[in-house]
Amino acid sequence: MALIKVCKVDDVPLAEMRQCQTDETEILVVNLDHQFYCLDARCTHAGAPLSDGELNGKVLSCPWHGSQFDVTDGHVLKGPADQALRVYPAKILAGDLYIEV
Repeated sequence: MALIKVCKVDDVPLAEMRQCQTDETEILVVNLDHQFYCLDARCTHAGAPLSDGELNGKVLSCPWHGSQFDVTDGHVLKGPADQALRVYPAKILAGDLYIEV
């Protein structure tokens, strides 16, 4: 597995999310209680940018059609999406956040 730098830990304040771009993909980073979750940044239903959505605890709501996802494991809580978001294992090294791919 390779590590890819996504952002600095300080770039994502507590209880917030940020969209980050790697060379390969868009990643949504969520900071819940100082635990970082890294997911695909686009809704699996219609490709909406999830960074424009609403985060309520661990529930992420899509801004276009209201699909809801659990950011801890990516599973769908409410449709119309029927496919989970990919979740990337995250590591913090020297203040930087990396994903394993």
